[in-house]
Amino acid sequence: MSSKRSKNPALPVLDDAFRLASVKDAEESTRDLAARLATTELRRVSHPGRVTWEPTDQAEPVPVPPTVVDGDGDLWLRDRGTGTWTMPEFNPKEFPARCGEVLTWNELACEFGPLTALADDRRIGGGRRR
Repeated sequence: MSSKRSKNPALPVLDDAFRLASVKDAEESTRDLAARLATTELRRVSHPGRVTWEPTDQAEPVPVPPTVVDGDGDLWLRDRGTGTWTMPEFNPKEFPARCGEVLTWNELACEFGPLTALADDRRIGGGRRR
């Protein structure tokens, strides 16, 4: 996905991480994960009031935030009834088809992480806080 769609420009996005020397120097097979982990750290440093979960954080946080921003800066909403996640601004012309599907926390974190709570509130979720 492209960060050009980002509605949350204050948050670092994957495109920012792909410009880092450490990510550029990573082996091609691990570059995507390196960028996702670097984005996680960039967000934690630049927005210490927000909780950010790594793409490897598979345990759903308690309490679960109602909204998160993915690695590209796109918004995802949680359905409280089902516990699943959807992208409200999904447009098949702009986003991969997978973004139009209903996802579990594990799928969302793994495929589109890091995930960051929309609000500056350290009480949200149980993600690692640094």
